[in-house]
Amino acid sequence: MSPPPLRHWPLLLLAGVGLAVPLVPLVAVALMALAPSPDWGHILATMLAPYVTSTVLLVVAGSLLAGIAGTLSAWAVSALAFPGRGLFVWALALPLAIPPYIAAYAWGDLTGVRGIWMALLVYAATLYPYVYLAAQAAFTARSVCALEAAQALGAGPVRRFATVALPMARPAIVGAMALVGLEIVSDYGAADHLGVATLSVGVIRTWSSLGDMAGAARLAVCALGVTLVLVWLEAASRRGAIAGGSSRWRSTARTPLSAPMAVLAMAGCSVPVLAGLVIPVGHLVVLAADNGMPQRGFGEALVASVVLALAGAAVTLVLTAAILAATRGTGRAAARITMLAGYATPGTVLALGVLAATAALSGAGGAAALTGSAGLAVLALAYAARFVGAAAEPLEAGLQRATRSLRDAAASLGAGPWRRFSAVELPVALPAVFAAMLIVVVEIAKELPATMILRPFGFDTLAVRAHQYAADERLGAAAWPALTIIAIALVPTILLTARLAGARAGAQGQASDGQAAGLAVGSS
Repeated sequence: MSPPPLRHWPLLLLAGVGLAVPLVPLVAVALMALAPSPDWGHILATMLAPYVTSTVLLVVAGSLLAGIAGTLSAWAVSALAFPGRGLFVWALALPLAIPPYIAAYAWGDLTGVRGIWMALLVYAATLYPYVYLAAQAAFTARSVCALEAAQALGAGPVRRFATVALPMARPAIVGAMALVGLEIVSDYGAADHLGVATLSVGVIRTWSSLGDMAGAARLAVCALGVTLVLVWLEAASRRGAIAGGSSRWRSTARTPLSAPMAVLAMAGCSVPVLAGLVIPVGHLVVLAADNGMPQRGFGEALVASVVLALAGAAVTLVLTAAILAATRGTGRAAARITMLAGYATPGTVLALGVLAATAALSGAGGAAALTGSAGLAVLALAYAARFVGAAAEPLEAGLQRATRSLRDAAASLGAGPWRRFSAVELPVALPAVFAAMLIVVVEIAKELPATMILRPFGFDTLAVRAHQYAADERLGAAAWPALTIIAIALVPTILLTARLAGARAGAQGQASDGQAAGLAVGSS
């Protein structure tokens, strides 16, 4: 095979950088874990078991609770007719806009309760929309023939759900529950604020308090082990997806409910929305109103968040576009696995790997390698490593709008692969580019552990400032940056819900529930 033309090398180099960015921190963490650790004996004897036990318990129980809440609410709005159903279709997705650590601040202050049970409530209440979106897409996209056959045989709504709808939607639901588990493993802020010793908390404590990078890296490898199990589970669930049972899609006839059952359905759909959004946001609003806006620090944090979000999103989109352009027609599967590796890696692990790699390359030790504009550049690359997989999903969907005939026409006029991508495919995919940028901007605005570890000194974002205030029990001051983050995150959440509603209302209902789940979960 002849080498690519010289004019293609910049694109290939950029794509190579994009593929290396998620992998370098993982390699750095693995190498760091092999170094001597002065505190590992103490960690192994007294801390490792509680870290692992708490993490596994939260992942299993939190995913299960989120799965139950998301699945039942999705079935209610998909298959039952009751007052307010149309409102709940939207409202049930909105808790996706509130990060778990912000809900933990509100619930912890409101109830005075800390510990693992409060953490389970927070995770289930804020992360169930992953399951809700996937399950609702699966229930709606699925052919109704099997449900109608069960109804003709005398099966009631409960039996149709348990014996027909639930088994058919199982791949989408299990995959979404695995994603919930990944979010729990990645979380640092909620667990730290509620006093739960998870692996993510252990990584930061070992690094910041003990100064033991090698010990922190070994805990990070343990967190990666849990992550790999969840990634395997999500992939296995997608292999279980099957196609619909009829060639024509149509809406499910919703079952009317009696007045008592309608009230029960409304109450059941209200509980997740209240616990995940209304109560914590309402409490934060009250705190913000009572305490007033912080006299200093808020504006600087807002500017820092905007700068980092835009810079990180720009780097992420450029690298993602380069990868997609360079792997057009070949190598896309391997590239997707590499990009998703960064997205599945907990932020604490990724940040530790970036810190180790930067220190090794610069010759400086630890955080001393992250100063000034160089530190901001490293942080932008860390964001790209974390979210290049999230940007790839909408970008690739948008690029599919550029048909083969368009590409062939450009090729017949002498345009090379990069020219065809930049002049033909990318303009067609501009709406998807905007969607990808919106998703990455919001993810960066919400990101806490990676920003907290890698940011240059004094460059506090809204997330970092909120966590600092909450750690000092200054919840009134934390309310303002927390509410700003929620307001920013509500925009793509509402757009996502509208997109899904439009897709379900259209004529594209022949998709399998695996495809529907990919639309719901991959886009969020």
